[in-house]
Amino acid sequence: MKKLFIILGFITAILAEILAVTPLSNLAIAPIIVAFLSGLAILFISKKEKTKTKTIQYIYLLVIIALGLTIYKAVFNTSEIGDTEQLEQREEENLKDSKEILDDLEIDENL
Repeated sequence: MKKLFIILGFITAILAEILAVTPLSNLAIAPIIVAFLSGLAILFISKKEKTKTKTIQYIYLLVIIALGLTIYKAVFNTSEIGDTEQLEQREEENLKDSKEILDDLEIDENL
């Protein structure tokens, strides 16, 4: 049971690290939570069996780094909205062009 939680903890902690450095950093919260809970489970199992807790430290280190990166990106990453007037103008022009193309098409009704 302990090995299962260790594997789950490391996989989710590494997945959280990967997601934290990509633009999908908001999705890193779920693996962070799973890795944290796995670390807690390993801690309780290790306390019962009185074994070393070195793996828990590595899992928590990865979780803290991923959480720090995710919070940093959430706070300092600002999404800028471009000039929407130009986009609306292009959309209207494309609509007019497509209407002209459709009007110019000759459809043979004798099929």
